[in-house]
Amino acid sequence: MSAAPVAIFAYKRPQALKRMLEGLQRNERFAESPVIVFCDGARKGASHAERIGIQQVRDLAKAISGSLSLEVVEAPANKGLARSVIEGVTRVVEAHGRIIVVEDDAVLSPYFLRFMNDALDRFAEVENVHSVGSWNYFAEPDALQGDFFLRYPDSLAWATWKRSWDLFEKDGEVLKSRLKEKGLWNTLDADGRVSYFSTMLNAQIKGAIDSWAIRWTATSVLHGKVNYYPRITMALNKGFGADATHENAPDHNEDLVLAEVPWTVDSKEAVETPAAIAAWTEYVRMNFEGGRDRSLKTRVWRAMPEGMRKWYGRTKARSSADPTALAFEPVSRVFGFDRGLPIDRYYIERFLAKNAPLIKGHVMEIEESTYSDRFGRATRTERLRYTGEPGPGIRIGDLTKPETLPEGELDAFICTQTLNFIYDMKAAVVGLHHALKPGGHALVTVAGLVQISRFDADRWGDFWRFTPQSAQRLFEEVFGSAQVHVEAFGNSYAVACLHKGFATEECDKALLDKADPDYPLLITIKARKA
Repeated sequence: MSAAPVAIFAYKRPQALKRMLEGLQRNERFAESPVIVFCDGARKGASHAERIGIQQVRDLAKAISGSLSLEVVEAPANKGLARSVIEGVTRVVEAHGRIIVVEDDAVLSPYFLRFMNDALDRFAEVENVHSVGSWNYFAEPDALQGDFFLRYPDSLAWATWKRSWDLFEKDGEVLKSRLKEKGLWNTLDADGRVSYFSTMLNAQIKGAIDSWAIRWTATSVLHGKVNYYPRITMALNKGFGADATHENAPDHNEDLVLAEVPWTVDSKEAVETPAAIAAWTEYVRMNFEGGRDRSLKTRVWRAMPEGMRKWYGRTKARSSADPTALAFEPVSRVFGFDRGLPIDRYYIERFLAKNAPLIKGHVMEIEESTYSDRFGRATRTERLRYTGEPGPGIRIGDLTKPETLPEGELDAFICTQTLNFIYDMKAAVVGLHHALKPGGHALVTVAGLVQISRFDADRWGDFWRFTPQSAQRLFEEVFGSAQVHVEAFGNSYAVACLHKGFATEECDKALLDKADPDYPLLITIKARKA
């Protein structure tokens, strides 16, 4: 069949659009594809810089060349992403019967269009297939044993048919009511194992978020549909960061690699893949619902003083905050250990869970093997201790003295909250590099805006606090710039709660999960030995 039309949705990020278009134009079927670009308009009160970005996006769209045809649709005023997508997709499927949708923050494989068109052709008459997705961010490809079906559709770079879009229900209240009537409310949340999509749909109904994607997802579940995905990623979401309209969390897919060869569409039965829904559920639990600590879902500030609750409420409402609300003494001076899970440990666990596939083979960890055992698949685990007696699985050594460490033996080295207490931290990073085998990874965390650790300061010293820039430079000087990835966790709310001694269970997890680069509570470093 002829190539499906490609609908692009863009707003005010010319650099993102330029990157996406460069990838799209490298696709072998681009010349056959009609392209329609929907450019949203300026919001009321938009700044001069925003208006410049909007105009640059439109100029880029009009300059697209090499496709079968080009149409640029410029909204005179801001619609918002949800309305733009709903109206745009409806317009295209009415005219063409099918569509490939790409948002401006996608990075595309050169085989993206080939895969999407092949899948549209393959499942055109399979009523049970709701849409075609393009990226697998939550599962190890080898664990899926081929391409897979999932009840949840993609919303980054995806494709569908008019028959599916005709089912789309725009009213969130109607969706919620019909899901409950049909006994499918828990089905929306991986059969009740998480509360991710139900929370999102409730937020959309209340007007807290403007999301078309949650309604598209709920529509798929309501009608018992499945969505087809390649096990190898065809598109990456690079819309994370401070300039994103709807996503400002840290990038959680930086390890994914785009397909570098053509990918053949499977001819398999259209039923949900058990390994896929299991992997998706675990990913959501570990990254968005507090991992194994289910109490985080309560979002109840059990022991927080009333003054701090009021202070947060005033701050959220953007009214004048009263600094005297913060004048109370810390409720804990040991990072909240005596109250629950320290907030920095919450971020550490998220980091290690995301990088769990790297914790395998011969693994070393500082002092204990807690994280190796919890997140890893080690065949051999060693604990590195600075003092004491050696024993089975225990090595006495010093990161600043490579001769006391393994030499080129380790597949992974977990080093959490340690470099802050080593004065010669550059030598310690050299020690980490020395101990790893080629291809091995150091998974390191260091403190940012964190109080003094009195226990460590009184014994061997508490010397350093880091920023993302200092961590990046320190590790690049040893591992090389291409081998280091640094990420910051935290925001002013998290820092304030940590400084006052509150534990994770006492805090609002949704607020902890927001990233603010100006308030790095914890810095993580993933460094690979070349």
